[in-house]
Parts: sequence; structure tokens; C-alpha cells
Amino acid sequence: MFVIDELFSLIEPDLQCSGIDFTPSSSCEGRAFIELSGTDNTSNSPLVSKMIQAMLDAQQADIPVIFNRTNQDIDGSNLPTGFAIGLLTSGTTGQPKLVFHRLSKLMPKNANNPEKVASRWLLCYHPMSFAGLQVILQAIVSKDTLIADVDANLQCKAELAIKHNVNAISATPSMMRALLMSWHTKSPPLAVITLGGEIADQHTLDTIKLQCPKAKVRHIYATTEAGVIFSVKDGLAGFPRTWLKQEFNGLQLTATHTLQLNRLNESIDTGDCITLSGDRVLFTGREDSLVNVGGVKVNLETLEQKIIALVGITDARVYAKANPITGALICVELCADDQQIAKEALKELAEQLEPAARPRIITFSEQISLSATGKKQRLIQ
Repeated sequence: MFVIDELFSLIEPDLQCSGIDFTPSSSCEGRAFIELSGTDNTSNSPLVSKMIQAMLDAQQADIPVIFNRTNQDIDGSNLPTGFAIGLLTSGTTGQPKLVFHRLSKLMPKNANNPEKVASRWLLCYHPMSFAGLQVILQAIVSKDTLIADVDANLQCKAELAIKHNVNAISATPSMMRALLMSWHTKSPPLAVITLGGEIADQHTLDTIKLQCPKAKVRHIYATTEAGVIFSVKDGLAGFPRTWLKQEFNGLQLTATHTLQLNRLNESIDTGDCITLSGDRVLFTGREDSLVNVGGVKVNLETLEQKIIALVGITDARVYAKANPITGALICVELCADDQQIAKEALKELAEQLEPAARPRIITFSEQISLSATGKKQRLIQ
């Protein structure tokens, strides 16, 4: 049952409300489903408050609610019965798909801790993404405060975190690196940091620990189709090798060159490449991040991790650019405190790489370009 306690608080642009401001409406009785568009964000009626009200109304009417982030055409002929929440997949590997989730699969499992300190969450993700909805539900069931501004860029969100003394945040590693750079002079009092959506490499985890030493850090592995699979809290990249063959959220983990999720007669190939390293299973990148450069396959994400770990480089985005001779060229966008030091470090690394993997186009920027889901764009441009 989805209930909003009066202690829950929501802060959006030109709006501040509490749990008592949300009550179920009977106006949706007789409808087949409720649909809310990702563009339904206005100053008079911000998107997150609309989503919360839509979930309450759909639960009251016992019908599905669809959060249509990218305004896809929805086929209303094949809907689940009863209350369910429909989300579009990110579209990382193709056309976004509509996937329905029962509320029990979305609700946080750790909300009823009597010793928990009240948190002030910053919503970094789009609220209609799987990760964004998780943050909203976490704040609601934990009776916390949620700060949300759907249209704000990362720099503005970094400022919101300081303004509202945010102490809990959920973001992709790329988002987190950008936020840390914005907080180089003053940081919010972060106590909880949750990473997801991308590889949480060791360099990023170490950087977070250095800049936010009091924060508890975890990285979550989830898919829009299957939900949250597991979370890692030991401060190390990847996950323990002993977890292979174990079950998480009803799914058994197995390893080929990618991580496989298995249950009964169903097998899900996640498309996330992995490697075994001692007692850890490490993620090396998406299968579709392998680019053919003159007949040689280059793993863009593995190369990116090596570059981010270099002295003087605070963040990097490795991507491929189409080339008529080799098929693709490796390019890199860099954030660096000292460009000269960064260039020298990158040159030294390039000498150790095979020719196909050497970055041919290098640019510097103050902040790495991210997609709408907070991830780095790597597709051939």
C-alpha cells in the first residue's frame, strides 16, 4: 500500500508541500489507465508533485499509471490489470520499451529503521527514470525531504545541494564526478551516496571517499526490466566473486563474457561485460561500447577508466567518431586542473596502448557532456 506520511516534504521550484497535501482522488474511476508526460513540468504544477498525485490516484482506482518520459506512442491494448507503474527503458541499447512494475518491486527495503536520521535527498535523475522514481519512493517511505528541480543542470543542482543542506544523494558516477568538481570549495554535508547506471570504478570510489569521508557509499546494480538486483557497500569496484551462482531478487548471477541473470526458464543477458580479477567480478563496460577501429576492437569504457585514473585528470569521456578509412577514431573529452599536466599524462599512456586505442582527437571542457539520463554518450558521432 502506497501511503504518504505527513512528515514527508517536497521542495520544487515555487512549491513546498508535505505529505498532508497529497490525498487520493476518485476522479479517475472508470479510466483504463493514467498517463503523465515528461513534458508536463510547469511552474504552477511541477512534475514530481504531479507524479506522486498520479500514483495515489492510480492506486485508488486500481489501474496502471504510465510515466511517459519521452512521449512515446502508448499501446493501451496490452496493459496489466490493477495498479502498476509503467516506465520507459533508457533506450541505451535501442528504442525505449514500456515496462510495468508492481509497487512491491519498487519500494525500498530499508526504510523502516527506527535509528535512521532524517535525510534531505537531492533528485539528480529525471523523475520518470527507474533510478529517479526509486529516489522519490525512498524519500516518501522514509518520511524524508526531497529537493527536486527537473529542468536544473548539474551546476544548479550542485548549488541546490548546498542551499538545502542535502545529506543524501543518488547519481551516476559521471554525475557524481561533476558534482564533486562543483563542490571544490564548499560541499553539502553528505551522509549517504548511492551510485548507479554506470560503472563505479575504483578511482571514482576513492575520490568520493577522499572528498566525502563521512558518507556511506554504495553502488547499485539494476535494470529497468528486472529492477534492483544487488548493491555493493564495501568501497570496492565490482562485486564479490562469491556472489556468482547466488540469487538476488529472485535472479541467479552467472558469468560468461557478460553478466547473466537467470530464473526458472528465463535468462537475461545484461550486455554488461565483466572480467574476473582475484576475488572480484569487475565490470568493463557495455557490450555495445566495443568499437571497431581498423579491424581492432577497442573497449571505450575500459580506456576511459585508465584515463580518469591519470594524474591531473578529474574526468573524461571516451567516444568514437566515424572515419571513412578506419571505420572510427577514438576521441576523448577531458576535465583537468592543469591541461599541460593532463596532456603529458595522456601522451605517456598513449605510448602504452595499441595504435587503434590511442585518442586522435582531444578536447578540454569544464564539464563532461552527459545524456538526459546522466550517462556519457559514446555512440559513433
